[in-house]
Amino acid sequence: MPWIQNIALSDVKKGFHINPGDNAMLIQIVDPPGDFPTPKYAFNEVHQFEFLDAEQGDRFPDECKCTDEQAQELVRLLQHAQEQRMNVIVHCHAGVCRSGAVAEVGVMLGFDDTEAFRSPNLLVKHRMMKALGWTYDEDEKHKGINDKGIENDW
Repeated sequence: MPWIQNIALSDVKKGFHINPGDNAMLIQIVDPPGDFPTPKYAFNEVHQFEFLDAEQGDRFPDECKCTDEQAQELVRLLQHAQEQRMNVIVHCHAGVCRSGAVAEVGVMLGFDDTEAFRSPNLLVKHRMMKALGWTYDEDEKHKGINDKGIENDW
């Protein structure tokens, strides 16, 4: 089964991730206006998205948040990668929230988990799950690791 890994923007430029191999997709997520880094490795497909790491209740304008259309396209890309048995690298700024949401949904779809730390952006995760027709817990709490290494609900 192909794998999926979430990484930071700086890691894609330096190649600090699993070698994607000959059959791989790169999904890039950056803050608007997009300044997409050039990856160190070659990828069969590169797809670019611009949206903030904003959650449902945040006061950012809706056009700066992940849209339903972007979530649908992310799902379509993951399904395409799975059908083509492509490994997937997905990055956002820190490699934790937006890319973590994409990676988490990818694991739910059946990609092998590289077990990179993630604290998924729930707006992105839930919109992707909605695009798949899946149910989700609207009261799900954002999880993270505190400075003592203990997982907390935020």
